[in-house]
Amino acid sequence: MEKFTTAVAAAFVVGTAVGAVAWAGFGAPLGQADAGSTPGPDPESPPVSVSKSGGSCLDTRAHAGWVHEVAVGHSFAVTLNATVVHERGRTVDATVTRVTPGAYRIDLRTVPEETRSDEPEDKSPPEDCRAATDLRVSASLPTDYRSFEVTIDGRTLRTVENEDTTADLYQLPNPINATASGTARATATTATATAD
Repeated sequence: MEKFTTAVAAAFVVGTAVGAVAWAGFGAPLGQADAGSTPGPDPESPPVSVSKSGGSCLDTRAHAGWVHEVAVGHSFAVTLNATVVHERGRTVDATVTRVTPGAYRIDLRTVPEETRSDEPEDKSPPEDCRAATDLRVSASLPTDYRSFEVTIDGRTLRTVENEDTTADLYQLPNPINATASGTARATATTATATAD
């Protein structure tokens, strides 16, 4: 009986200590958190995560080009999935920047591919295929953002306006053509459309 009482007393002390730490750390019981305690993402430098795979022949997947946004608590979650065709020896990087207050840019850029010393020198795709990178981007924007645009090497692919808090899915070109001929063709198309 004495061992049982000692065990209950020890559990009570540990429970009280853990409860006190939790109360001090969170400031309120579960379910009663202060609404101002989570300010949301930094508007000047929103958090972003980029993952990619590439250096292989283009394999266009159905429904691969899209951008999605939805309100999540104190922020808007924005996700992007794209396949980008580019010149050999290059890859794609992505950044998310604030252009003006409330306006953001998801900037996709083709950059020289870094090679490591332990990799074989000739790892480029065969001549009979187009080099491509599969890209996935996740970002968190403030709830009061007005718009964001998706660009490739400075060329705008899509502009999204913040109209509501529901989930919205927008198509992107599939694949996105970032080769020199693709950029020239897109510029010519834009110039023709402007002239009309």
